[in-house]
Amino acid sequence: MSYRPIGGRRNRSAAWQWAIIGFIPGLLCGLSVMIGIALEGTLLEFFVPTPAPQVVTTLVHVVMTATEDPNAPTATPWTEVRVVTATPVPALVAGGLSSVVVAQPTGVSQQAGGPGSVAVQTTPLSAAGTSDSGQPLLSPTSQIPEILQLLRSLAVSVPGGAFTMGTLPGEVVQAIEECRVRDGGACEAAYAEDSYPAHPVTVDPFLMETTEVSFEQFVAFLNVRGPGFHLNGCDGFPCVQTKNESADAVITFDSANYSIGGTLAQHPAYGITWYGAREYCETIGRRLPSEAEWERAARGDDGRTYPWGNIWDNALAKTNRPLDTPPGSYPVASYPLGATETGIHDLAGNVAEWVSDWYSATYYESLNAQGTAVNPAGPVTGLEKVLRGGSWNSVPFFSRSVHRQSWDPAGSQRWIGFRCAADVAEASPVASSGLNPATLGVNVPEAPPEETPAPNAQPTQPPPPEANQEADTVASNSDG
Repeated sequence: MSYRPIGGRRNRSAAWQWAIIGFIPGLLCGLSVMIGIALEGTLLEFFVPTPAPQVVTTLVHVVMTATEDPNAPTATPWTEVRVVTATPVPALVAGGLSSVVVAQPTGVSQQAGGPGSVAVQTTPLSAAGTSDSGQPLLSPTSQIPEILQLLRSLAVSVPGGAFTMGTLPGEVVQAIEECRVRDGGACEAAYAEDSYPAHPVTVDPFLMETTEVSFEQFVAFLNVRGPGFHLNGCDGFPCVQTKNESADAVITFDSANYSIGGTLAQHPAYGITWYGAREYCETIGRRLPSEAEWERAARGDDGRTYPWGNIWDNALAKTNRPLDTPPGSYPVASYPLGATETGIHDLAGNVAEWVSDWYSATYYESLNAQGTAVNPAGPVTGLEKVLRGGSWNSVPFFSRSVHRQSWDPAGSQRWIGFRCAADVAEASPVASSGLNPATLGVNVPEAPPEETPAPNAQPTQPPPPEANQEADTVASNSDG
């Protein structure tokens, strides 16, 4: 055996031995890892492409009604409307969506960011004059019952603008003198105190019906609303008394239908409460005029004392003068020469007319303190509602265009009626009242028999001494 000397150099390298020693364990470790990955399934997913994801699109139709929350914010309107049908919108069902898109009523809008197709169910006018949610409706023309559309009075445009509302002391002195000397009445200055002071007012243009609402029109309204509606259907108050409630009433209710005698059909509907008047106007898509609008229509641009001018004429309005005039109302528009320049009849006499305002004897003082009042709507609240125009039951003093009266809004009187108005932008003047202008005032029938009326209509002040209050009513509660 031969030995290498200690400290001498090796003659051969051992690197290949160490490489083999390191490679074999590494190879075994790597194979173990790959086998584990393969068993887990990750390696297969790496080499096999992943399929495209399935996207499921669901078309959602939003169901809205025509009586949506009035406090909701206004959204951008849309115009896409498809099938017109009264069929309700069905619910989502398993396996798909079955939908019917119905007509879109005016005012329905699409919410920002919402769907591009909206299904709308119209809410028909119920028998109680409200939507299914119980909210009162100011019906668009398409929802007004056809019979009421056919019967409602023609409405004409009244120019807006500034005018002087109220009266002056000198005008009152003259009116009292005429009342006492010409008419044999007992008018007093106190009757006009609530018309002071004269003050500037501005109103927007509006529409006003040319005739007072007739019994034919009002009875049709009651029949549309249904049996018993007159008792408390007008905002919880009576609309009118029938013969079932008062011997003095003229409307008959047989538990199924309302009717009126043929001789009274074209007379102004009297005995209507303020609530009944308002309900009728809103049902036909209109409203009661404000006190300022009423005076604007009656006085015109030149501030006239009567609808036709500044001189009284018994032949142009139905009051209780001359003394031999038969009591009671005449058919609407029986005095065509007494109409305003815009063609509005009976703003003086026949029946006094409800307006929308609450009454206050000092309201004009507060308006005058404001400067020019724009579209005044009366006090916020009160006990009585304002009446305008005088009636068949009063002397001409009460038919002056500036005169104010008032009454309990739930009260029914034979000398109180009404007419409707509308905003120019929200209503059409096109309507039919069944009146032939060529025959207005011709062959006017006599008024139906009635009890002897009071010499004067109930004023807002204490009545004249000779007034017989038992014939029609009781004394007013007004302090004014």
